[in-house]
Amino acid sequence: MKEYRPIFISLLKFFSVYLILTALYYWYLTYFQNDLATCDIYTFNVAKQSSCLLQWIGITSQAIHVDHENFMRFYINNKFVSIVNEGCNALSVIILYVSFIIAFANSFKKTCIYLFITILFIYLVNIVRISFINYIFYYYPQYGKFSHDYLFPSIIYGLIIILWVVWIKYFIFKKK
Repeated sequence: MKEYRPIFISLLKFFSVYLILTALYYWYLTYFQNDLATCDIYTFNVAKQSSCLLQWIGITSQAIHVDHENFMRFYINNKFVSIVNEGCNALSVIILYVSFIIAFANSFKKTCIYLFITILFIYLVNIVRISFINYIFYYYPQYGKFSHDYLFPSIIYGLIIILWVVWIKYFIFKKK
């Protein structure tokens, strides 16, 4: 039983962090969606920044919030393309990611630095993901469903798995 102790501790850390962060996230969403009946700030910013990225590469786009809607409306060339809701903001994926990293952490400083850099990277990849999904919805609508449901989720989840492997291989089991 003693030999399995590290596994139990890692599982306990994972589920504890995951449950706490998920509870905090849903409390945060409840505040915006029940009390204010509006889009949460994080999703609002993700949609706005995705629109800015398209603008930066020369595509006219807007992310607009309409009162009493808990999502953002995304437009390209003044044509409605999609909605960006809380499921698009990648925060649930980031919570899962952080829980895994903390479950196998062995150094506070190293863990904090790795989390800061990689969460920022995941955030930026998600901005690019939302921008390109909307680009595809507008210019290549026949590929929209495939891109939204399969291509881009596999990119974001693939990135998470790669970052987990890097964490385990180069930071946890690194030979001294």
